[in-house]
Amino acid sequence: MQTFNLTRLNFHSPYKVWAEDNEYKFITDYEVSYRIIFSPNNDIWKEGAYEFGIFNENQKISPNDPKVKGTVEAIIEEFFLTNPNILLYQCETGDNRQAMRARLFAKWFNEYENKSRFFIKVSVLHDDDIDNYIALIVQKSNPELNNILQTFNDFIGYFSHKPE
Repeated sequence: MQTFNLTRLNFHSPYKVWAEDNEYKFITDYEVSYRIIFSPNNDIWKEGAYEFGIFNENQKISPNDPKVKGTVEAIIEEFFLTNPNILLYQCETGDNRQAMRARLFAKWFNEYENKSRFFIKVSVLHDDDIDNYIALIVQKSNPELNNILQTFNDFIGYFSHKPE
């Protein structure tokens, strides 16, 4: 993955973002410290796919802060400006709030002013008693869009109908 242009990113981001060990960090007005990661994910595609993660580093309660949304949007936008790849987002399940996170992520995306440039698909994988929410985000201009969508649908279908 190519390194982000932090000057461009910070021009569009409400919060100042900095890079540290291939991660992107910012601190909110409420002193909530966030860490954003992009990890290669080879579970579905051999290359060109990254998993996006958002982590509240200091576990402070984050109020409904629109600047967090704007900062995350700016970071995702920068990802696609420097890496025309596939982005996956899986909601963290440790506290059973993954459905709420999936709704919030979908709400943010639906309010995003450049959403028409992207295709997003959110799916739920049922594993034992846990629902895992996974989202695929890809630029509509990607020449492999149809193949990417078919591969993602096949992957989700395989895990939705696991043999007993």
